[in-house]
Amino acid sequence: DMKLKEAREVINTHVKDLIELCPHCGARAHIEALWNECHKLRNRDVEFYVVFRCKPCCKLILKTFYLRQKPYSEDENLDIKGWDEMFPVSLDDQLNKEEKEFIPPEILLDYQEALKCKAIAASRASCAMFRRSLQGALVKLGADPRLELIKQIESLENLPKDVKDWAHQIRIFGNWGAHPDKDNLKDVDGSDVAEAHDFMSKFLLYMFIMPEKVKLSREKREKKANGGGANAGQAKKGQ
Repeated sequence: DMKLKEAREVINTHVKDLIELCPHCGARAHIEALWNECHKLRNRDVEFYVVFRCKPCCKLILKTFYLRQKPYSEDENLDIKGWDEMFPVSLDDQLNKEEKEFIPPEILLDYQEALKCKAIAASRASCAMFRRSLQGALVKLGADPRLELIKQIESLENLPKDVKDWAHQIRIFGNWGAHPDKDNLKDVDGSDVAEAHDFMSKFLLYMFIMPEKVKLSREKREKKANGGGANAGQAKKGQ
């Protein structure tokens, strides 16, 4: 139990240098406290706002530290709840920035919007955007845009059977009706969003990112081989 003055002293004295997953650079690194201030809520709970700088990338992070007022105490009497929220929110723990450069922009835009909806617990909006991202990807891969989603998945011969089977297991990828009550989104929750996110990230990795990485690796290897051959030939000619 503590007073606000004591809580402030604890923050100022002990919160100096933490290890945290940086939402900017993705590194698990030291973050250095730069500034803090607090706000007292109507229910007398207290929330501290602490600004940190990530040492590797030098970008700023805001974390909140929460203390709860004991409800039956007339005096200021705070219990530590601990660290609560962090901003900016790390939207994607599946694909990094470099990998996303291989995804077609219009597909990535829908995928990123789905992640933003997921971050604020807008589950139906997130699922709808993950589904839109998948449909855009399927059309990009050659599916008929006039077909329903599941039929688009089935129509692509270059999709592995395991990917097709997995898509069938995801409820929100079922037939998308013309009316709101037919879109399978009425009762979605966080687990549906997490499953759609997991599927879409793996789908994009397998169908777009890996082929481009293999292509770049092959080109790099061929360029090195050709350059090496030319250099070897010149060396031999000089002898």
